[in-house]
Amino acid sequence: MGTKLDDMDHDIIAELEKDSRVSPTVISRRLNIPRTTVKSRIDRMIQDGFITGFTLKRDFSKFGLPTTAFVLISYDSSSGIPESEVGRSLRRIQNVEEVHIISGEYDLLVKIRGKSVEDVGDAVVDRMHAVPGVSRTLTVTSFREIK
Repeated sequence: MGTKLDDMDHDIIAELEKDSRVSPTVISRRLNIPRTTVKSRIDRMIQDGFITGFTLKRDFSKFGLPTTAFVLISYDSSSGIPESEVGRSLRRIQNVEEVHIISGEYDLLVKIRGKSVEDVGDAVVDRMHAVPGVSRTLTVTSFREIK
């Protein structure tokens, strides 16, 4: 992958990040560059692996899950279960959105959604603590997302 991205590529990516459904025609108008240039650059960035997919962003409150929390988890290495398997088990818990293996005082970071703080608490206490390899947790609730 010897291709490097230039400012125009970054501008195109920024437009796609705002709305991944936006057409090359709209991007070309916004950036004042030819549509064929936009299309060929998007195709190249996909081919070269800079863009790996297109996604959507949900309004979780409309799905009945307005509460977001992050759970820091300490891994119990004496459990005999690989840390990555602990992560996969955590990912299978309902409404868990992301699981990351991290460095620092804690070993895993989990992003979870819930109907309420109590709903998230139930998931942590009843389901996450039941996963072999989880020794302790610290839960932080998000007041709002800023992006």
